Amino acid sequence: MMEISKHENLLFDTLQEIAPVSPDLWKCFREVVEIKSYKKGRILNAGLLDLYIVLDGIVIKREDHTNQVIDFICRKQFIFHNEKIDHCYFEVDHDAVVAYISSDNLLKLSTEYLKFKEHMKYFGADVLKQRSLRGRFIILTARERKIKLLELYPEVYINCSTADKSSFLGMTANYYSSIII
Repeated sequence: MMEISKHENLLFDTLQEIAPVSPDLWKCFREVVEIKSYKKGRILNAGLLDLYIVLDGIVIKREDHTNQVIDFICRKQFIFHNEKIDHCYFEVDHDAVVAYISSDNLLKLSTEYLKFKEHMKYFGADVLKQRSLRGRFIILTARERKIKLLELYPEVYINCSTADKSSFLGMTANYYSSIII
């Protein structure tokens, strides 16, 4: 019970940082959200545009056919499911706790609570910002990419495999390991 309460508090704080959460909105939100725990290696499944909010741990977005790392989703970051369109999947790398909300419930919240539209805009903008992050890595040297990874994703740098970090940065694991920072 204590864990759920801790994660509910983190969820509330995450939402509150985006826009004020009225007691009515929070009550309705708690009725439709599911807080779930996943072990390393599990795949997150959901319907199109369902939302996951990572409350603890790390989730890796991988390309379907190559398993290449497309993105790392860490604490207080969001996933809008679009696997079939984006040809990807989401795999738990470091045991994770997530808040899951179906797209139908997101629509319901947006319709009933105008303030929740601010949250929805932020969720979308954050996901798009993360998608464009990898594109900005291309212009950096290998050493600069490794430094940027440490700077932007300290928990990934510490907890994820060399193979996954090097895949994300577009280099071999051996080359990644040879770069001293």
